[in-house]
Amino acid sequence: MTASAWNWILAIVGTLASIAGVVFSWKAWVQASGAKKAAEEARNAVRRREAAYEGSRLARDAKDFLESVQQNRGEVAIAASNNLAHALSMIRSWRIEHPADSDKLKTCVRDIEGIAIKLTVEGIPTDGPRLEVLLGTCHEIHRYVCDMASKLEHLSEE
Repeated sequence: MTASAWNWILAIVGTLASIAGVVFSWKAWVQASGAKKAAEEARNAVRRREAAYEGSRLARDAKDFLESVQQNRGEVAIAASNNLAHALSMIRSWRIEHPADSDKLKTCVRDIEGIAIKLTVEGIPTDGPRLEVLLGTCHEIHRYVCDMASKLEHLSEE
């Protein structure tokens, strides 16, 4: 075999090897894309489950806050309101899809902070009308937090 024939054979083999390399690289890229998509889906599922768990924890915290006010346990109510306001403020950094939910969350946090300040300064009111307003606000906060927890749980199931 002459040198030009060998060069021709080597050129063909090199071309076939290059084509095979491109094909294998493309297959690896397709597999990596699929793995990346699966990892993103798994990450999103975990985030949704964590959000649902956090929502249920917040609902329990709101219930504890309401119960402490109802049972006239001022120090416990102050601690519960501070914890709840902090946790809700942390949720504000999450992506909340509806502006109305974001606005309601801000209002809820503001109400809790206001209650915490009043409880710290004045304690739990003993007269009927002021106690009724405080309990009404606490019930409204509890309902909102439970509604938000329900939404987070629903999102986690999708």
